[in-house]
Amino acid sequence: MSTSTASMDLFDRRRFARVAYLGLFVALYYGTDLFVQYEALLWLAILGILVVFFDAVICARRRWRVVKSELSDDSEEEAEPNC
Repeated sequence: MSTSTASMDLFDRRRFARVAYLGLFVALYYGTDLFVQYEALLWLAILGILVVFFDAVICARRRWRVVKSELSDDSEEEAEPNC
């Protein structure tokens, strides 16, 4: 298995996990009174949403670096964005 295929498989798994977590959160929030009964669980779920958000941002930046490096003419130039 090539490295690019393995990394794309990891991206697909992470994307599926993010969507599944958000779907589970929405289903529990609107379908049950679980978060009303256990407020600490609500804050834990919101923390999980923040983790999902930052993970998505990190993956998007990583993909942008790859695209940027593929589109650049100079292959020796590092794909680090100006922060």
